[in-house]
Amino acid sequence: MDAIIWIAGIVFSIFITWHIGNIVAGFSIVAFWIAWTLGLSSFFVGYSLGGSLAIFQLVIIIFAFIISYKIRQKREKTENKLKVAVDKIKELKNNLSRFDNKILEKNLENLSNKEIEVLENPKQHRAKLLETLDNAKKTIVIFSGWVTDYSVNDDFRSRLKKSLNRGVDIIIAWGYRKSKSISFNERHFNNAEKAIRELQEWTSLNNTKGTLETFYFPNHSKILICDTSYAIMGSFNWLSNSGGSENEERSYIIYSKKFIEEEMSDIMKNLYDPKKPLSRRQLLKNFVPFSRY
Repeated sequence: MDAIIWIAGIVFSIFITWHIGNIVAGFSIVAFWIAWTLGLSSFFVGYSLGGSLAIFQLVIIIFAFIISYKIRQKREKTENKLKVAVDKIKELKNNLSRFDNKILEKNLENLSNKEIEVLENPKQHRAKLLETLDNAKKTIVIFSGWVTDYSVNDDFRSRLKKSLNRGVDIIIAWGYRKSKSISFNERHFNNAEKAIRELQEWTSLNNTKGTLETFYFPNHSKILICDTSYAIMGSFNWLSNSGGSENEERSYIIYSKKFIEEEMSDIMKNLYDPKKPLSRRQLLKNFVPFSRY
């Protein structure tokens, strides 16, 4: 019984060393037990095995070594395959991530390179006007055939004041005429005109960072320009329609910076007498920095 327990201990030590140790430790434990069986034991316990018992123990040691070695090789192959699979998964994730980033960049590029959008009803137009007043950074240009207090209301005036305080320069132009007759409600027009004059006086008295310039001259334009971000042109009268009309309206939002700069240059030429110095050169420089006008 003692011999069986001893051999079982030898086999266990070989298995465990090959399982948790490195190859050097595995070969070392096998070499130790072979040497022990062949006579090394006499230096420690005073005797050594001989005959069939020694041969049996050597066979068990070699058998345990072969089994342990094969198990270790199989485990290492499995671990290597797993490592390769993990590396491939990581590479696939990285490739997918790069692919997703390219798609995202492409989508962002498409968004940033958008050229034209459409406004299809009065509510959309009014919302875009108020959004422009809230978000513009340098310049706003508003051309409208008419002005009425429906549009130039308290909300409009409040947002316009905030824009001026932020340092936004604002140009407002209106004055449609047809056959020398006024084609709008006199009272609503007068109220709106008065409100615009009061806004201009308020701007001067409060020394706002931005300037407000107003022009009254015959025109039927419907234009809204925000910085060099976008220009909107279509059927909507920005300063007379509050967005509640049931009439169909349609305008195009143009994002071409080149177009906006050229359009702004033409507008400034028309608003100011080219023979006289411009009173607000900075307005044009916000769009065309090196313009001579």
